[in-house]
Amino acid sequence: MAEELPQAYLEYLKENVDWLERIGDKFSGIDERVDYVAREIVTLKEYLPQIDPELLDRLSALLLEIKETLLVPQRTEQIVFQQQVNPIEGVRLTSPIPITGKMTAVTMHSPDGCNSLVDIAVGYLTKQLVPLEDYIALNNATPVFVASEPVKKDDECWCEILNGDAINAHTISVIVTVQGG
Repeated sequence: MAEELPQAYLEYLKENVDWLERIGDKFSGIDERVDYVAREIVTLKEYLPQIDPELLDRLSALLLEIKETLLVPQRTEQIVFQQQVNPIEGVRLTSPIPITGKMTAVTMHSPDGCNSLVDIAVGYLTKQLVPLEDYIALNNATPVFVASEPVKKDDECWCEILNGDAINAHTISVIVTVQGG
């Protein structure tokens, strides 16, 4: 059984959330709801001086961060690594991260004919992310690996491709997806 919402909160919503926000999804008007909670924290600070002011300040900052995260539209950027690698050669490609946020996916394409002879690894700064260690070698496959690695704008993302085929050159494509704002 759900708890009853405080009357003061319901009145606040009636005054500050318009009809359009009320008929929308459950996140409509979230900025007003967060503002209400922030105002309640300030009220606590005034009426309960024994509460650690640093704790209340941290709560206020957290609420602001939550509000900004929910309201700021997320941007999606992609880093594309594509390189033909000659027989028995390797290459390390690098690119700056375009936005601060999270690396959310890595897509690798090994065309038909690679015969699991072309090794691929992707990483951020000094950390290898896909696979976690060693390399992936595939044939006629395009797997998508889900990631959740915090990244910063202009830091280095890298892709290493090692062609172990003694006869054929192979063109490998890797797409790194980053979401942020």
